[in-house]
Amino acid sequence: MKKLQVFLLSLCLWTPCSAQGPHSVVSYNIRYAARGDTGPRQWRQRCDQVADYLHRSGATLIGLQEALNHQLSDLKKGLSGFQFVGVGRDDGKERGEFSPIFYDPKTWELDAKQSGTFWLSESPEKPGSMSWGNEIPRICTWARFIDNGGKGLYLYNTHWDHRSQASRVKSAQLIAQMIQKRQHPNDPYLVIGDFNATTENPAILSLMDLAQVTTFQENQKASFNHWKPLLEEGLRIDHVFTSKGVKATTLAVEANGDPVGSDHHPVILRGLRFESREVK
Repeated sequence: MKKLQVFLLSLCLWTPCSAQGPHSVVSYNIRYAARGDTGPRQWRQRCDQVADYLHRSGATLIGLQEALNHQLSDLKKGLSGFQFVGVGRDDGKERGEFSPIFYDPKTWELDAKQSGTFWLSESPEKPGSMSWGNEIPRICTWARFIDNGGKGLYLYNTHWDHRSQASRVKSAQLIAQMIQKRQHPNDPYLVIGDFNATTENPAILSLMDLAQVTTFQENQKASFNHWKPLLEEGLRIDHVFTSKGVKATTLAVEANGDPVGSDHHPVILRGLRFESREVK
């Protein structure tokens, strides 16, 4: 029995059950709890389905979009042990949609001094601020996490405007500027979220250039599903972008049930490994 225990321990140290990686990261627009959504589209009908998918995904970092405060409370119950950072976009507290980042504290330590939310506007520190043609506030929530091996990783989770192309272009520029200002410049980073733009949109191309990020291009599936359960060929508007120093196995758009859990499919990056090196 003792030999078996030693063998299992050594196996864990040499396989992905090690808490140091690889990791999985999910971006999921869960659809806000709209009063006009009826039947299976009601949040109370979808909540357990969304939480179950996030649990089964094995992701230790989760970026959500369109999450209202009471939806976050529901999901925290389904994601036992997970914590999140983020604020409501309307007042910087609890009002309006969040773009929260959930994380597993058994795997990640939050660098509390390196986290926050900024508004995609000419006044990024002002809650509820709007610029560039968008008629509702848009935000980016960000945080630095340290894994069990002591390596740092920044995550930026955003939701761009659905109508104003000018806003999307300016949002790309602002996020790139914020990334450049990060306190630990040699830490890699991820930029994830609902961008309301495909990989052919000039705003996305600008983000990839200015922020120096890449993404998987092959075999794309549409991530906005119009409440239809099947995956369809097409360009996604939900993305997970990675900086230099980040390696991954796969990026996939995944279906979540029939009826679906949201009007977006989740996007998951699996096999994430990264390196960070502090400037001396």
